[in-house]
Amino acid sequence: MDQTLRASIQTSTFYYFMIVMVLTTISQLTTMTVITFGDISGKENVVAASVIGPALLGAFGIIRLLTNMSYLVSDMDEKMKATAYGAGVSGIPFSILKLIFAAVFVIIALVQLTAIY
Repeated sequence: MDQTLRASIQTSTFYYFMIVMVLTTISQLTTMTVITFGDISGKENVVAASVIGPALLGAFGIIRLLTNMSYLVSDMDEKMKATAYGAGVSGIPFSILKLIFAAVFVIIALVQLTAIY
């Protein structure tokens, strides 16, 4: 793959990752605010759905995007890997990070669900 194209795709994937992180975090913070300060009696199932949906979408989105990042990093040529950028990006443990980020979203959703019920 052309290294300029690969770098462009990698940058786009990183921005998509950040967008998923921000939107999922905002969604979870908003839901937690409603659970804490709102009267949700009789609406528990609706609020629970607003917890589960974004958590699952965020978790699966993070897993997919970080998997794509690991593929892009593995596609670097030797010249790119020899640069400081290539060495730094190659050292990122994407396989571990995707599980950690997904687990964080699921754990937050579980905490929110226990607060609802």
